[in-house]
Amino acid sequence: MLEDYANIFNKRKLFLRFNGLQQRYIEKYIGTKTKDKALTKHNLFNHYFNEYKYHLYSAYYFLEQLEQLENAIMNQFKYLKSSIEFQNEYKIEYDSFIVHEYMLRIMPFLNTMFILQDRLMILIAIFLEIEFKDPIKKPNESDKDHKNKIKKFRNKIQSFTSYATNYLGILEAFPAGISDLITKYWKQNGQKLRKYRNLEQHQFNLLEEAYLIKKTTERFILYLPDNPNERDFEKLTYQNKIVAIDFFKFEIQVFHEFVEKIMETIGIKPENHEFGSSFSPKTNFIKQYNEGDLMKIWVIKNEAILFSVGEKTPDGAAAKLNLRKIENKMNILRWEIK
Repeated sequence: MLEDYANIFNKRKLFLRFNGLQQRYIEKYIGTKTKDKALTKHNLFNHYFNEYKYHLYSAYYFLEQLEQLENAIMNQFKYLKSSIEFQNEYKIEYDSFIVHEYMLRIMPFLNTMFILQDRLMILIAIFLEIEFKDPIKKPNESDKDHKNKIKKFRNKIQSFTSYATNYLGILEAFPAGISDLITKYWKQNGQKLRKYRNLEQHQFNLLEEAYLIKKTTERFILYLPDNPNERDFEKLTYQNKIVAIDFFKFEIQVFHEFVEKIMETIGIKPENHEFGSSFSPKTNFIKQYNEGDLMKIWVIKNEAILFSVGEKTPDGAAAKLNLRKIENKMNILRWEIK
């Protein structure tokens, strides 16, 4: 389950520098008064950071499920083989509920990688204290056109594509080393992964080329099209034999190296992931409640942690939280493949 991924990431040495980003950000505020605008940014950073770690864990979780499902498909096929008379077939169109389960994980994985790309630059900008200024109004530009341009610009800075293509010189605010890493990653890897997400999301289901392959090693394979930019379903080609899960594993490893290199460039040291270190982003807003208004229950494996809002501090800027643990004896959810 997701809650185990702190240990998994530590063992595999995944995103350790990224994990150090929060500690380094906190250190910047030690001994300083964080009020008003600075406090808002601090809360926003924590919100995005915790959300980002959740999506990182999710991406690897979906990949692990794909691997389990591939094994389950092959085990199911091996059970059926004794009743099948084969001729010279080396490729079998295979359909089952397990294949459907496999397909259900493709879109969540691609969407998660899409989110991880987009949210990365927002986090880095907050950490580096980069503020983006709205486009300046041109002499002959109407108020309506200028307002639309500002709206478009603010939407664009939420997208990784804008940084990768240096929209309106947006990369000029970042250190040159980061800019080079972004453009290189985008050209060599990032945009292709994004194209497959857009193809699945907006155009065609990727199930078209899913087979059991009978060669030296039997394997269930989903092929990705060579031309994910294509909008005509009939013109998709599969000559390059791009195996989906192999491609996903390679791309997530490249993304990991890309993120860690950025963290190294801005001077972030590796930090181990701590189990239960990421709280819900809503924790930032718990100060809005009064005593007796809210309780949060967080169940983790064999225990539950209770947070309840106590008295507010004199200035009303934060809430005192009462915390206690209780034993959890019930865990009925099992993700099984049948």
